[in-house]
Amino acid sequence: MTAMADGLTPMFQQYLELRRQVPDALLFFRLGDFYELFFDDAHVVHKVLGLTLTGRDGGRERVPMCGVPVHAAEGYIRTLLEHGYKVAICEQVEDPKTARGLVRREIVRIITPGTAVEEGLVDDGPGHLAAVYGREGAYGVAFVDATTGEGAVLAERLPTLQAVAEELIAFRTREVLVPAAAPEGMQAFFARLGVPVTPFDPSGAPEAREESDPAAFCPPEAPPPARTAAEALYAYVRRVYPALVRALRPLQAYRRDRTLVLDPYTRANLELFRRKRSGEAAGSLFQVIDWTETPMGRRRLARRLERPLVDGAAIAERLKAVAFFVREGLLRHRVREALQAMYDLERLTARLALGTPSGGDLARLRETLRAALRLRAVLSSAEGAPMVVRAFLAAEAAPIEAALELLERALPDEPPAAPGEGRFFRPGYDAELDRLRAVREEGSAWLRRYEAEERERTGIRSLKVGYNKVFGYYIEVTKANLDRVPPEYVRKQTIAGGERYVTEALRAWEEAEREGVERLEARERALYAELIGRLQASGEAFRALADGLAELDVAAALAELAVRRRYVEPVIRDDGRIVLRGSRHPVVEAVLPDGRFVKNDVVLDDRRRILLITGPNMAGKSTLMRQVALAQILFQIGSFVPADAAELTPVDRIFTRIGAADDLVQGESTFLVEMKEVRLAVTEATPRSLILIDELGRGTSTEDGIAIAHAVIEYIHDVVGAKALVSTHFHELAALEGRLSGLVNVHMGVEVEAERIIFTYRLRPGATSRSYGIAVAARAGLPERIIRRAEALVRRYGGRTPEEQPTLFDGGGSTAVETAKRMIPVETTDRTAPAEPVDRTPAAAGAKPEGESPAVAAALRVAEAIRRLPLERMTPLEAFDRLREWQAELGAAVKAPDADAAAESGGPKRSTGLEKTPKNARPADGR
Repeated sequence: MTAMADGLTPMFQQYLELRRQVPDALLFFRLGDFYELFFDDAHVVHKVLGLTLTGRDGGRERVPMCGVPVHAAEGYIRTLLEHGYKVAICEQVEDPKTARGLVRREIVRIITPGTAVEEGLVDDGPGHLAAVYGREGAYGVAFVDATTGEGAVLAERLPTLQAVAEELIAFRTREVLVPAAAPEGMQAFFARLGVPVTPFDPSGAPEAREESDPAAFCPPEAPPPARTAAEALYAYVRRVYPALVRALRPLQAYRRDRTLVLDPYTRANLELFRRKRSGEAAGSLFQVIDWTETPMGRRRLARRLERPLVDGAAIAERLKAVAFFVREGLLRHRVREALQAMYDLERLTARLALGTPSGGDLARLRETLRAALRLRAVLSSAEGAPMVVRAFLAAEAAPIEAALELLERALPDEPPAAPGEGRFFRPGYDAELDRLRAVREEGSAWLRRYEAEERERTGIRSLKVGYNKVFGYYIEVTKANLDRVPPEYVRKQTIAGGERYVTEALRAWEEAEREGVERLEARERALYAELIGRLQASGEAFRALADGLAELDVAAALAELAVRRRYVEPVIRDDGRIVLRGSRHPVVEAVLPDGRFVKNDVVLDDRRRILLITGPNMAGKSTLMRQVALAQILFQIGSFVPADAAELTPVDRIFTRIGAADDLVQGESTFLVEMKEVRLAVTEATPRSLILIDELGRGTSTEDGIAIAHAVIEYIHDVVGAKALVSTHFHELAALEGRLSGLVNVHMGVEVEAERIIFTYRLRPGATSRSYGIAVAARAGLPERIIRRAEALVRRYGGRTPEEQPTLFDGGGSTAVETAKRMIPVETTDRTAPAEPVDRTPAAAGAKPEGESPAVAAALRVAEAIRRLPLERMTPLEAFDRLREWQAELGAAVKAPDADAAAESGGPKRSTGLEKTPKNARPADGR
């Protein structure tokens, strides 16, 4: 860079010297009313922000340049932060008018995605700066929210980067610090998460101890890798924004086994915060349940959704608070009304700790404290109040009352943004400030009198006294009156319409005015510093108040949600049961007209650990599975659930494999992505987990898909022992019911009317017999010609129902369900050991039926089918379909002797009786 500086102008040499101090940031270089970016930085902002790329003479060459106005810079900086860039702000630190030569400049602030705190640079949601340190089998992580100063450190070692990723996503990480010497794959792993990565030197992290006792910032239970991560956080904050260190709070230790673990796949599949396809917040679970009134309440609700509880007693305490506000409707309304008047007390307190609150910030703090005291009065008479209300009322009110009294006495109704203009404080707050104001007001009156006296003395009626920043105060005379100008007037400036003058009296007054303004501004700044210091002394009380308000806001909001959406309080169980009566999907229900969503009952217990769900596409299988998981999550954040009745046991993990998408970034197919998600479920789940797998085994060949699905279901049942909902289009898997004691077949109902399928969206017992794929394709709008051709091909490929199709394991005349039952491995004492498939057909045993006519054989087959028929789980329409199939089969079998005779005589070959008449077949004449 030294070579680059040769031949450049002094300003660009200054720029390059400052640029060397921040090699990983974009340098916003102050030039007058603009921040300018040069060289490569200019090309970056041209591309990212769409700014016009211009140039500036740099001496030996023309330098690329882009600029943004200082007053509008915040919006541009926010966009750069969202794209993962860091921004260094370089300001002019001396007055250009008094500077000799080049204006001195310094970098005053480095803004990074994880350390941005300014109101216009971040939204009101949670977001953290994270640090990771360690190696495979022993990673440590720590987090801090720069906007509030709150943070957390994991009090255990994480075994894999996948586990680290789960924590980063749960904490909504905006930037992650990774050891500079970490393997390249580690940094690439985090980059794939979409989180900006910043390297740090672990050997330099302990330097943080020089200014802060690490025990005060990082709790003792943190393991060594986590402690190094916490020290890296502290050192990084101190480097990029030293003042922020004052706002940092001691990190809170936490453990993963105390919260519901949700892997990144599950968070995305369940769309907790954003839609999976669009990335938009609208249509997410959080958007539907967020009825909070304050920013701190919104962040608290998001934090609950990120890390639901697993402890039944803690869940019960939260549910009590919601139930209280559900019952006390009027009180809930008054509480929410008081909360509406409040501002973001958490972030106001953090800015107060930084020493940088604006006049608007202090006014918002005042309004929030007023509303908080009103809320105390509202809640003070509540009977049977839950812990959250009692804790709020038990907090000491004296510091809040004293701070409010101070603010009301100090600030006018609408204070200016910053002190220094003489109007930041109320009259009467400080006697010296009032005296200086009076002196200035007297000066203003003297100026008005002087203007009137000079008009009268000179006879120039248009004479006026004015001011500008360049020339100061002056007397302006128009050209028509120049001959009346007294000789003591000294010309100061010539303008188009006349001349501007100054007198000794005006100069003396201006000097006194300048000194008076300086004294006034200095006094106001001193009073501001004193005020901030006194308010900072109440910082702990403000933080405690913000915490109590956030908890109240969430409880009242979830109660409002429960009342408006008719959610029910779940009964907490500890026996593993998951029972939902009249269950609904909270997001889908919210967008449908009232009452249109079809409710369903779902029961999982020791006898029904796995529900195997069949049914056509679009019948509602995925929606049903999601609504079970979302109800479980809502329950574990302490919310009522969308159902008519619910009995729920806390689970330790939820795994989902729902939806299909290739991972183009990692070059992975849909099937590989799905298998990775299934692997995570079967290897990490415990008997206390909930697993949801949609269309298990799709994405590969039919035989492989059936085999994988069979093996996975068996493994979940026999080895993992978790509760599971598994949907499939492989009807052969229905034979697992009875073979696996904890598996039950269910299906999504479909009705057929005049060759049209109608989805009932109701969960029914038993397995379905058809997939209705062609009907779904027709409903999707495929051309009629394709639909008719597909129907013809179905008849060509056998014309049978899925149950009667020959399977991959069967050479002929038995049904798929029967074949699947024969292919189930023989029971062994060790269900995890592989077993060879055994074919139990008479043919395999060497038995050959002899002397049976086709009609007798067909009758025997139909009789056996009737014996096995699950009448209690069939609809009348399904029973009618079966009857029509058997009728056609028997009718064909009766004609079989004619076919045999024709075959022996060499005549045309006719039906063997093994085919059946397709349900939708039409006569050749089209009738």
